[in-house]
Amino acid sequence: MRRALTAALTAVALTACGAGTTSGGADGTLTLATPAPNSLFTFNEVLADRLGFFADEGLRVKIAPVADSVPIAGLVQGRKADIGLVAASDALTAALRTPDLRVPYDERTGGNGFLVGLVVPERSAVRTVADLRGGNIGLASPDQDRAYLTAALKKAGLSIDDVETTTVGPGSAAVARTLESGRIAAYAGTLTDFFAFDDAGLPVRDITPSGLEELPVGGYVVRARTLENSDVPVRFFRALARGTYAGLQRPRVAEAAARQAAPEEWAEPEKARGLLAALSRTLTPYDGRTFGEIRPARWSNAQNLLLESDVLDEPVDLTAFLATNVLQQINTFDRAATLARADAWLTDNTPAQQGSTP
Repeated sequence: MRRALTAALTAVALTACGAGTTSGGADGTLTLATPAPNSLFTFNEVLADRLGFFADEGLRVKIAPVADSVPIAGLVQGRKADIGLVAASDALTAALRTPDLRVPYDERTGGNGFLVGLVVPERSAVRTVADLRGGNIGLASPDQDRAYLTAALKKAGLSIDDVETTTVGPGSAAVARTLESGRIAAYAGTLTDFFAFDDAGLPVRDITPSGLEELPVGGYVVRARTLENSDVPVRFFRALARGTYAGLQRPRVAEAAARQAAPEEWAEPEKARGLLAALSRTLTPYDGRTFGEIRPARWSNAQNLLLESDVLDEPVDLTAFLATNVLQQINTFDRAATLARADAWLTDNTPAQQGSTP
């Protein structure tokens, strides 16, 4: 399962790159740039598609899988994609380069601790972040992971100046050897990086301090002009919110759809089921009802960390960048009808070989 998930998140190159500019959804067709298409990590997108919620909104959504090296925000700004799912740091750095982007929908409102973290080899003498003073920390990326490390160090009363950092890239066998050798004392990255270490035979231990939930993981970006002149983005996010709601309220439906979309991820059903449950918690709304809610204070925290860690040279105007005025429209959908659709879909889409689910 780990190899399958790693493959899913280290996606192939963007298929839409050579296809010219998009229509902006004017014809009902949207191109969605996403780093993890048709996988457990985007099961709400899968549900919105397979349960017909995109179709209910009159949309045809083309999925454009993106490799780690491709800047999704840049694709949206350059009209190679209409909507993109991006990390918070990537969104903010892109916003500093152009005023033409907006974030109308926050994604992982249930927290970020499960998806990103700071790890050491299981046998390391390092027990807490405070033990890293004077050490060299490996980073998967120079932006988001440096900012996350800065936040983790703050929780331990340290600053980024109390450690050295080296950008060693995404998790791999080579990075695992570097970590095991002690050339880096710890590694800041994401779940897929840690899976790669496991595949390389290096078990790792998470030392991420608690209390980092006030940082956003990321969200969906659109062009400002599209959001201002069209209701297509709102229709997309309403369908996505319905998919998320259906998945949270009907975990058996989420599992069945995820199995259909990526059966290779279910070679170890109990582990996949546990992962799906954990990912579901990251999508839980703050108040239990308002999907995609943007809390400017969280984004301000992220921006301050990026400024402190020299990823940003100057602050972004968050009042313009964060489009908080469309959430009511996004969340105006019939919840009973959404669940009825999910239940009916499950009746028609439960292969006998899946067996029972909790």
